[in-house]
Amino acid sequence: MSVIEDAAEAHGAEYKGRKVGSLGDIACFSFYANKIITTGEGGMVVTNNEQWAERARKLRNHFFGEPRFLHQEVGYNYRLTNMQAAIGLAQLERIEELVEARRHNAYLYGYLLKKVPGITLPPERSWAKNVYWMYGLLIDEKKFGMSMKQLMAELKKKGIDTRTFFIGMHKQPAYYDKKEVHFPDKTECPVAEILEKDGLYLPSSSHLAVEQIEYITDIIKEAQKNALRR
Repeated sequence: MSVIEDAAEAHGAEYKGRKVGSLGDIACFSFYANKIITTGEGGMVVTNNEQWAERARKLRNHFFGEPRFLHQEVGYNYRLTNMQAAIGLAQLERIEELVEARRHNAYLYGYLLKKVPGITLPPERSWAKNVYWMYGLLIDEKKFGMSMKQLMAELKKKGIDTRTFFIGMHKQPAYYDKKEVHFPDKTECPVAEILEKDGLYLPSSSHLAVEQIEYITDIIKEAQKNALRR
């Protein structure tokens, strides 16, 4: 059995002293614009298996063979442009700086929100290095005084954009009755459903200023105070 790592958002993260992306047989990273390092769009596949690497190179480039225009398999046009590669390499040179900026943002968010009732902050275990691609909160409606969606609306009024967590695969119509990924009727994934219902991401750019994080956390505290007065 082979292990494929979904490391799309984990540039620089570590598990027990090893970099994410080096743990499985193949790893996939994303370079979409909101990732820690970016080329604007696209991504990267990494592996230490030379046969798989060569196959990936062919698949990304129309599966050209010998002679050039004789295709043994169907390939794709997934080539990275020189301009995107240059942006990516420049970003890679700054990855430690960008990761530390995210970790510093997370420290500030945690320091300013740790005593707010009804908020669960993102964890970092002793054996892991969290790069906080996004800074996520869970909102306990009863303890906080309002739901996650109500808090998002209050933040939006103050010019602060947020985003919900992902929706579980077991609820995705694209996977209903598919042979490759089939979820039985009434599949229950309670943890995924709690994350979907209660989770939101705060602004998480590496370039956030301290004053911006203080403003965001002040609005969260103000929103809770107003809700509890009602």
